[in-house]
Amino acid sequence: QYPELGITTANELILPVDRPVAVSLQSVDVIHSFWVPQLTGKVDNVPGHTNHLWFTANEARPEPYLGQCAEFCGLSHANMRFRVFVKTTGDFDTWSKAELADRKAPTSDLAKAGEQQFLTSGCIACHTVKGNPVAVGKIGPNLTHFGSRTTLASGTLDSNTENIKKWLHNPPGIKPGSLMPNLNLSQGAIDKLTAYLQELK
Repeated sequence: QYPELGITTANELILPVDRPVAVSLQSVDVIHSFWVPQLTGKVDNVPGHTNHLWFTANEARPEPYLGQCAEFCGLSHANMRFRVFVKTTGDFDTWSKAELADRKAPTSDLAKAGEQQFLTSGCIACHTVKGNPVAVGKIGPNLTHFGSRTTLASGTLDSNTENIKKWLHNPPGIKPGSLMPNLNLSQGAIDKLTAYLQELK
């Protein structure tokens, strides 16, 4: 979350180059640890307590800096990954304006069917899609701009058609301990949802 900008995203942290950033770290379950070795040292995320971290990224580049939970925390500790993208000031401003926008309405027939599938398959109980008045769930990641992200499942998988379908087929099979259950979706439902999610940019 970017409280001052009103932005909520997932899996990826986007930062402006040469600008000090303050990160507030929390946990809702066990102790985790925020660590991006090329940018800053690790700081723990502790339940019931907020820790703070300040650092400045000095090089904008297209490749991400890789982050990882550095505190053994459970079944999918090794799968708790994230990416940090450092952008020029202009590119960061462009990104932040895009993130503030509501989701774009689906255009393809398959994606339109996917939006209806999304609304009727239980997805809205956990996920928000900004601009859709009934998709306001807070348990899972905000999906408003899912299609613009490079990873899914806490950085476990690259975001592409094949991996999105694998994830929707059986989330706990990809990431043991995942809070997202296996919804036993049909292949047709998975195809529709995948098309819809990829158009959320």
